[in-house]
Amino acid sequence: MDNVIEASMKTSDIASRLGLETVTIRKYCLELEKRGFVFQRNDGKNRDFTSEDLHALSQMKHLIEVAKMNRVAAATVVVAGHGSSSDTGNESPSVSVSVVKPDKTKGSEEIQRYLDQQGDIIRNVQDVNNAVISMKEMMAGFQQQLATVTEENRVLKDINRSQYTTEFLTVHRVKIKLREEAEALWQLEPDEKRLIKRWFRKSEVNHIEKDRFIRNYIDTNFENSLRIEIDD
Repeated sequence: MDNVIEASMKTSDIASRLGLETVTIRKYCLELEKRGFVFQRNDGKNRDFTSEDLHALSQMKHLIEVAKMNRVAAATVVVAGHGSSSDTGNESPSVSVSVVKPDKTKGSEEIQRYLDQQGDIIRNVQDVNNAVISMKEMMAGFQQQLATVTEENRVLKDINRSQYTTEFLTVHRVKIKLREEAEALWQLEPDEKRLIKRWFRKSEVNHIEKDRFIRNYIDTNFENSLRIEIDD
């Protein structure tokens, strides 16, 4: 920025120097005026900005963009450090926004208190920002862990499902084999066990006894046959 700044500037000039929209400058001015900051106005009731006004608005921009303060808090801090703009002198302005320019009428202790308060506010905001960043990183880590656990559970379910299917088919296959063996052995049993003789008609199969024979055979041989099937 040039070392010499014109004594009177319009809203558009201030906006251009600070890289802001004119509507934003007007909002800043309204907040400052609510807290007692006085801007000079021309006959058309428009604000005529001085270098001191530019300095105050620069500080307000810094507090809002860097310290993440809202307009109300930023305006309060700026006005506390500047006092009324009607007290401004002919001192060559500086648009550095790292600190609040003190009012010469205030005691050194009060000025230092304002500066300390501003520094504390900036540090607190930075601490909050750092905490938010840390929380986001933690949440990202938790989400990654959750995704990993979810995938592991899916794989385990697939394995268990596959294992269950294999075991079911093995058991079914063993029972079919034992039933076939039992059917063959049943045919070797004596007729008086296999058949029910009726005096008025032909003999018929004793289904009750047959089912009992097959069931007992399967129950007796199932465990050993299953072990052999698995070993094979």
